[in-house]
Amino acid sequence: MRMKQWIAIGMSCLLLAGCAAGAGKNADAEAPKETATVENSADKKAEGLRVVTSTFILEDLAREIAGERAEVHCLIPEGEGTHGFEPTPKDINTLNEADVFLYNGAGLESWTDTLIDQLPDTVAVAEASEGIELLAGGHHHDHDGEDAREHDADAHGHDAAEHEHDHGGKDPHVWMAPENALVMAKNITRTLKQKDPDGAETYEGNYKRLEEKLQRMDEALQKGLKDISQREMVVSHEAYGYLAAAYDLKQIPIEGINSEGEPDPKTMKEIVDHMREKGIKTVFTEPEKNDNIAKAVAKEAGDDVKVVELDPMEYKSDSSYIDRMQKNLDALENGLR
Repeated sequence: MRMKQWIAIGMSCLLLAGCAAGAGKNADAEAPKETATVENSADKKAEGLRVVTSTFILEDLAREIAGERAEVHCLIPEGEGTHGFEPTPKDINTLNEADVFLYNGAGLESWTDTLIDQLPDTVAVAEASEGIELLAGGHHHDHDGEDAREHDADAHGHDAAEHEHDHGGKDPHVWMAPENALVMAKNITRTLKQKDPDGAETYEGNYKRLEEKLQRMDEALQKGLKDISQREMVVSHEAYGYLAAAYDLKQIPIEGINSEGEPDPKTMKEIVDHMREKGIKTVFTEPEKNDNIAKAVAKEAGDDVKVVELDPMEYKSDSSYIDRMQKNLDALENGLR
């Protein structure tokens, strides 16, 4: 309800602004205002496309691809994460004035369901995750080596009520595998080319360079994680399913998809017992999160269990996607050997 109210307020403000601008016009004032409109259009063209994104990862990829031809802005304020964000009336105005809106999709931004239909036809909208095979989310107690795709298919053969607590929809953290980031980059490139055909050569060239970086990152992950002895990783929240699926790992999340709420004592005990049984000696925490629960799990599991930071890339950083993923590879090699 709150989201719909914000949208209505934002749209009403735009309409009122338009009416106010039109009131009191006279013939003598028409010509200067026409000239100003032409000048503003020229300024807009000189400035390039106005691209708005729903996540910091999309902001980074869009900047890589657009180069100097666009001004790219992420709606989420610095210091705030992707989960739980809702746009303000000011954000809605920003979207209405944009040329391109890029959003993750896969259920990450519930607020887009209502908002996208309200945007002007002048805004090109792209769901960056389009074409990616989505994983099921919400699996907290599966410690038997079954990956999310297998579980998603098999669970439908069981009683729905029995498994109702396990399913949290689809996992939206698609960017956590470079192969998926490449699909997202393709979707961004296609949208920019459609909106700005004159820049097609620039966008395509920048995409090719980004493609090479992502492929090298994927190769580094394949090589670095191929021979590690421990294939299971206990993580702060369920953000690493795509990373695990791409490199034959398994995540054991302490908290769920949205990193909201605390696990009950029974769940924590199950994780600790599993760590002791499998000889898991690392708990992966997050750089922007209060991870007292994860640290408590590590302490309970044993004095020799260490804590290592793994970045789900949900907060803004001065580092690029590639650099952040390289740090994640370093963390995994440190924590899983």
